[in-house]
Amino acid sequence: MEKERKLQIIKAADKRFAKHGLNKTTLDEIARDLRIGKATIYHYFKSKDELFYAALDWEATQLLDDIKNLFNGQECDLKILFTEYLTYKETVHQKYRLIYETLLNLLKENIFEQELKLARSLFSKEEDLLNSVLTGAYLEKKETVNTSLGSFWVNQSWGLLFTGKISQITGNEKHLAIKEILLGVLDNFSGKK
Repeated sequence: MEKERKLQIIKAADKRFAKHGLNKTTLDEIARDLRIGKATIYHYFKSKDELFYAALDWEATQLLDDIKNLFNGQECDLKILFTEYLTYKETVHQKYRLIYETLLNLLKENIFEQELKLARSLFSKEEDLLNSVLTGAYLEKKETVNTSLGSFWVNQSWGLLFTGKISQITGNEKHLAIKEILLGVLDNFSGKK
């Protein structure tokens, strides 16, 4: 019951923070959304900031679970899997607003230490996940894996998200060409020309 209540609070806070931001969200509003007293929130979280970071961490966990589900149990061509991965990453800003806003703050160099720590952890875990996918593909080909490939895909996929957003503003669709170039890397991996 304790874990369920804590998760309910985190989810309600996530919705509020995503819609109104940290500064414009109050614990009273979150408590009202859940029909609980503010004291109940303080039972689980010392402050609004602590609750915000818990919501951010929850989003990061959900995002990584989504990515795992994209790759798990799929017996598809690597290019198809990574096409789905890149397509999914282009929509992350809609589902995981706190992560998106945190990464924007990172780009603006206007980020708090705890947000930076969480972003680094997210990138590292995503890199490990992609390295395991790529390692499995390499093992099938009996080749050694270059561990920087996971990092390459993490960096490029997040870059593609922001390029896509800029392209929407400018009306320029060059980010689609970038996506095709990235997927061409997999053609080289699989030996296709």
